[in-house]
Amino acid sequence: MRARAWMFGACAMAALGGCAIGPNYQRPETPDVAQYRMDTGQLAIAADSDWWNQFNDPVLNALIDEALAHNYDVRIAAARIDEFRGQLMVARSGFFPQVNLSASAARQRAGTFNGTPFASFDGPRNSYQLLANASWELDLWGRIRRQAEAAEASLWNAEYARRGVVLSLAASVVQGYATLRGLDAQLEVAKQTLDSRASGLDIFKQRYEGGVISEMELAQAQNDFYVAEASIPQIRTGIAQTENALSVLIGRQPGPIERGKDIYALQAPAVGADLPAMLLSRRPDVLQAEQAAVAANAQLGAAQALYLPAVNLSGLFGAVAASPAGLWDSASRVWGFGAGLTQPIFQGGAIRGQVQTASAQRTEAMLAYQGTVLAALADVNSALANGVETRNRLGSLRQQEKSLTIYADQAYARYEGGYSSYLEVTNAREKLFDAQLAAIQGQVDVLNGTAALYKSLGGGWPSVPDAVKGAGMQGDAPVLAR
Repeated sequence: MRARAWMFGACAMAALGGCAIGPNYQRPETPDVAQYRMDTGQLAIAADSDWWNQFNDPVLNALIDEALAHNYDVRIAAARIDEFRGQLMVARSGFFPQVNLSASAARQRAGTFNGTPFASFDGPRNSYQLLANASWELDLWGRIRRQAEAAEASLWNAEYARRGVVLSLAASVVQGYATLRGLDAQLEVAKQTLDSRASGLDIFKQRYEGGVISEMELAQAQNDFYVAEASIPQIRTGIAQTENALSVLIGRQPGPIERGKDIYALQAPAVGADLPAMLLSRRPDVLQAEQAAVAANAQLGAAQALYLPAVNLSGLFGAVAASPAGLWDSASRVWGFGAGLTQPIFQGGAIRGQVQTASAQRTEAMLAYQGTVLAALADVNSALANGVETRNRLGSLRQQEKSLTIYADQAYARYEGGYSSYLEVTNAREKLFDAQLAAIQGQVDVLNGTAALYKSLGGGWPSVPDAVKGAGMQGDAPVLAR
C-alpha cells in the first residue's frame, strides 16, 4: 500500500510541476501614445464611471438605469458569460481524477456443450456488481493547463464584450435622448414661427382685401406660413421614430418617452486638458481583442502538446457477488489499478495540421489586437476633434441666430416704412428659421459628441444591475470558479 501511495504521489507531483508546452503570452507591440492629435485644452472629462450623471438630468439617469436592467443585448451578453464560465469549468475538470460509480444486476442461464447431443444447462444464476472507477490523465506537458488558460481568456473576453455592450448602450440612450429633446425644441420653434406667421397672414389678408398690398405680397406671406407648417409633420415623425428607437433600447414596447431638462439645460460635461493617453487601454474592445490573443496563444500550446505522450492512471474498487447481501462481504471485493502511456507515432498529418491551424489563429489574433489598438486610437482622436469642433460650430450658429434675428426685425421695419419689398422680409425670416433649427441641432451635436467621446475612451462602466447579476455576474468582473 505504501508503494502504491508513493507512486500516485510521485505522479501527482509530476503532473502539477510539469512545464507547459508552447509560448507564454506576451502582449504585441503597439504604438506608444504620448498624446492625442487634438489639443484638449478646451475640454474636461469626469472620471466618473456613471458618466451620464454629469448631464444632471434625473430622467435621463432613470432611462439609462432601466436600459441596463432590461435591454436584451445586455442580458444576452450576461448569459454568454455563464456559457463561457461553464466551458472554463469543463476545461479545469481535467486537472482532477474522473470518478464514476456503476451498479448492475443480472440473471442468466448458461449452457454446456451447446449445439451437441450432450448439451446440458445449469440453473439460472444471479450476478450483482457495485464498482467505482477512476481515471486521471497526468498533465505532464501542460496541455490541460493551456486549455484552461484559453477558456479563462475566453471568459474574460465575454466579460469585456458585456462591458462594451453596456458602454455602447449608455451612449446610445444619451444620444437618443439628446436627439429627442432637440426635436422637441425644434417643434416648439416651428410652432411659434407658425403662430407668428399665421397672425401676420391674417393681417396681410385684411390689407389685400383693403387694396393696401398686392396679391404677390399676400402670396409671399402665404408661402412663409406654409413653409413653417410643412416643417412640423417632419419633426413630429422624427420624434415618434426616436421615441420608438429609445423604447427598444430600454427594453419597452414602442411608446412615449419621459422628458426631463430641455436641450439647452443639458450641458455637456467638459473634457480635461490632461486627458491621459492610457485611458485608451480600458476600452472594452481593446481588452476583448487582447483576451482573444491570450486564448489563441494558449490553444497553440495545447496543440503542440499533442506531439508528446499522454499518461493515464486508472483504477477500480468494488464488489461482485451472487446476491445483494454478498456485496458487503470482504470475499466479494475486487480492485485493480494501472497506468497507460499513449505516444502518437503516425497520424497522417493530423497533429501537424492542428498545430498549423492554431499557429495561424494565434497570428491572426495578435494582428487583430494591434489593429484594434490603432482603430481605437483613431476613434479617440476623431471623437476629440469632433468634441472641439462641434463646440466651435455651436458658438458660430448661436451668433448667426442673433444676427439673423436683428436682420429679420430690421427687414420687416424697412418693409413697413416702405424702403424695401416684402421679398426681403421673406428671405430674412427663412434664414432665421433655418438658423434657429440649426442652432438647436448644434447643441444636440455637442451632446452626442460628448457621449461618443466617453464611449471612445472606454467611458467607465456601471456596477451590474440586479437583472444582470441574476445571470451570473458579481460586481465588475466574472467569477472564475476554481
